[in-house]
Amino acid sequence: MSSRAQVIHTTAAARYDELPLTNVPLFEHEDFSGCLLGFLPGQILPRHSHAHEHEVFDVLEGAGTIWLDGKAVPASAGSVIFVPAGVEHGFENTGNERWLIRATIHQRVYARRALQRAFEKRFRGAPR
Repeated sequence: MSSRAQVIHTTAAARYDELPLTNVPLFEHEDFSGCLLGFLPGQILPRHSHAHEHEVFDVLEGAGTIWLDGKAVPASAGSVIFVPAGVEHGFENTGNERWLIRATIHQRVYARRALQRAFEKRFRGAPR
């Protein structure tokens, strides 16, 4: 985990692979992370949900369909989609061009995990 500021050029970092679906990590710090999702035409990320993650999806290039709780929502460049933890979502590039999405993820941290992180941070590097 880096605690430094970063500048990321998404078009340079983007990848589009047939299989597996491309997921390019961009940053990770504590309970906050981001990645790029690159979809080729016709590519699908099946519907799923996360019990402990809130996600924001920014469509950077192209167009496709995001499924939210069973409903198809068109999403093109400039669209921002917020998906709270527990909401079923999926992706389908229904267009003829590449579809690039930045995902920003916030892990919900519970008291037990927060205490563990504080302990690790406090005693990291301490003599054993």
